[in-house]
Amino acid sequence: MNKVWLIIQREYLTRVKKKSFIIMTILGPLLFVAFIGGAFYLSIKDSKEYDVILTDSEGMFGKTLFEDDFTDSKQIHYHVFPAAMSDIAFKESDYDLKIDITPELIYARSVNMYYKEQPGVLITEQVADMLERNFERMKLERENIDQEMYESLTTPIRIVKFDIDNVDKGGVDTELGAGIGFAMAIMIFLFIVLYGSQIMRGVMEEKTSRIVEVLVSSVKPFQLMLGKIIGVAMVGLTQFLLWVILSSVLMTVAQLVIGDAFVDPGVVLEQQMSSDVKNEMIGAIQEQGDSINAFWGIIHQINFPFIIGMFIFFFLGGYLLYGALFAAIGSSVDSETDSQQFMMPMMTPLMFGYIISALAFSNPSSSVLYWCSIIPFTSPVVMMIRVGMMGMGYEAIDWLSIGISMILLIAGFIFTTWLAGRIYRIGILMYGKKVSYKELWKWIRYY
Repeated sequence: MNKVWLIIQREYLTRVKKKSFIIMTILGPLLFVAFIGGAFYLSIKDSKEYDVILTDSEGMFGKTLFEDDFTDSKQIHYHVFPAAMSDIAFKESDYDLKIDITPELIYARSVNMYYKEQPGVLITEQVADMLERNFERMKLERENIDQEMYESLTTPIRIVKFDIDNVDKGGVDTELGAGIGFAMAIMIFLFIVLYGSQIMRGVMEEKTSRIVEVLVSSVKPFQLMLGKIIGVAMVGLTQFLLWVILSSVLMTVAQLVIGDAFVDPGVVLEQQMSSDVKNEMIGAIQEQGDSINAFWGIIHQINFPFIIGMFIFFFLGGYLLYGALFAAIGSSVDSETDSQQFMMPMMTPLMFGYIISALAFSNPSSSVLYWCSIIPFTSPVVMMIRVGMMGMGYEAIDWLSIGISMILLIAGFIFTTWLAGRIYRIGILMYGKKVSYKELWKWIRYY
């Protein structure tokens, strides 16, 4: 074990001291925050004032209706043009946006808006909201339906699901649980692929540079392989932990420094909307208070210790299982090109597990989902979906199936490590020969 520990230290320290590791550890969160913040900023930060021309050749908008609904904001100014306007005329005009109003448009699901300079998301949403309210009022007037009566008849429904065996726990949100599980499944999938590939490349580099010949003179090939797998795992966990910490810090700082300038709803309302529209939106926000309270109630239902504990176990178990196979492939080939014939069969179960996880949203009680959460080669990814739903209370925590899955995953890791070790001990010292599956089988059987 002392030799394995020395190999782990060597793998860990060698990789974390590399400039590429340090740069990516720092640059990763910066790029993430910059991408999210930049995309959000560009989507809503639009200081340009827009003149919107509504061509009403059919005379559908009366003056009273226009004044009631098409209220100008500080950024958007509406103009009704009682005739059609050609594209050439629009290009030569001072207007920024053009919408052609026709009788058919009232019952349509989409409206064409022409622009000279593409508007931001907030501007587009405001124009859409104005048109929607206009068309709704016109349809109600055509049918002689009172506006207040119509609003009193509309009844939005929210389904709250209860597990009949756990009614006392309250309503549960299946989609949120599956969403949490799917996010964890994606993280595990990416971690296995990313750092498993690092193991494979590291083994190939040592093999082609003949460094391994010196190493195996003082340590067993199996110990070398095990130390490399665990060492790279520690590197990955270190980088992942640093990414989480740095991203959280940067997001908090970004929100404190520039958040109020463009993400505060009060600022947006004050700068973008007139008093009438603003009051309507404030009223809508107040009406959502119950929904927000319900959301926080759902958050408090999440069993975080259970979810985090299961994530860590299957995170490490899945990596160790596949990491051994990546090491075996790296030892049996001389280049990444030669490794392709072995990569596809190895990655197929993992890809299948990812697909099953994505389909869990439509059928969370599927028997395929259950069995794939038990089988070691798919359980690291698929079990996260069930863990997410168990952690939300959608289904009772099935300790029996979780225990079986854990035991089989440990057994699977032991088996793949043994299998990889038998390939590794021979392949690591073999050069210049293109290996086939038949050859690998001979190595496994060789004593």
